[in-house]
Amino acid sequence: MLRRFAPRSQSTERFDVAFYAPWIGPLLAPGSDPPTGGAETQILMLARALTDRGLRVCLVSLEAGKPLPEEVDGVRVVTQRRRHTHVRGVRMLAWSRPLSRALSLVRVLGRLDAEAFVQRAATSTTGLVSLIAKAKRRRFVYSSSSVIDFDYGLLERNRRAVWVFHLGVKLADAVVVQTPEQVELCRQRFERTPAMIKSIAESAPRRTAEPRAFLWVGRLAHYKRPEAYVKLARAFPEAAFWMIAAPSGGFGLELAPELERAAAQLPNLELLEPKPRDELGLLIESAVAMVNTSDYEGMPNTFLEGWARGVPALALTHDPDGVIEREGLGGFAHGSPERLAELARRMWNTRRDQSAMAERCRAYIAREHAPNAVVDRWLEVFRGLRGDGTPAKAHGG
Repeated sequence: MLRRFAPRSQSTERFDVAFYAPWIGPLLAPGSDPPTGGAETQILMLARALTDRGLRVCLVSLEAGKPLPEEVDGVRVVTQRRRHTHVRGVRMLAWSRPLSRALSLVRVLGRLDAEAFVQRAATSTTGLVSLIAKAKRRRFVYSSSSVIDFDYGLLERNRRAVWVFHLGVKLADAVVVQTPEQVELCRQRFERTPAMIKSIAESAPRRTAEPRAFLWVGRLAHYKRPEAYVKLARAFPEAAFWMIAAPSGGFGLELAPELERAAAQLPNLELLEPKPRDELGLLIESAVAMVNTSDYEGMPNTFLEGWARGVPALALTHDPDGVIEREGLGGFAHGSPERLAELARRMWNTRRDQSAMAERCRAYIAREHAPNAVVDRWLEVFRGLRGDGTPAKAHGG
């Protein structure tokens, strides 16, 4: 939960690290817009943890539905304005134009004085942030958020945007990935040896609530395959299923009515409104398992938050680096809907006796994703950027 807020204003301070996170606004000003994704949650947790270690850190975010604070938990917030244009007296949003976005980015990052700029997740913005950092003679770090980052062309059909993304990775002074699986993908696709740093998982008390329903949380993106969760609920009517689905883009807006119709037809499927992170934690407390039906992932934040409380994971298609099966942290269906339903049935029938699995989940989080260990590795990367800019020595390979 966020601890301290202050009114927004522009900052002229120097920073050790500047995170460019344009969609993080809903986390900084809760209730301003629908909740954002796991990548932004990871950035905020990392920024707070680095600040606690004495670094001067800022977050650059697009303006949201409410004014953003000047500071969150000691992390400075810099607002990137969405440029508008006037046509025959009508004020129109010009943000959708690539040139407008680039000029806005140059304007906000150009005035920042930071030793290192960090940008997470594949986007054409990766190349722009990298070029701006180079022009300022500052260091740039690219951080992956999913295995799809290494095959960005599957998501982005604009070849120019894909080329600009690859340019950004090529120019990066360091590349950070989440898992050994991503280390190999980075070597194969980018011909870079990255630093491997696992995602942060904040500690949480072991859940005491009775498991009441399976829980799916995510954006309505095609690769998230929300329809597979509906299919699971239909195949297993004896169990309860909760779903928090945030519309995102054209696919999400088209699919939302279909999900509403499915929920109206299935008495065991309940659609819930998107919730702030602290309220979501209360819901996770009552989950039988955190379900993920995505075709590809990094390390889902929903898994980490569930494991921290002793709640297992249930994955259809992607087990991040094989950790679910290797560590005994839930169930993995290897892409089979039938197997997913079988695993869900087993979890439902044993939901009141998850103590052994809960202990494995919590032990794994404490061992592999504790904030102090994660921050130590990031500090190694930043130390490696000093002087001649040589990237930090890679681990995990």
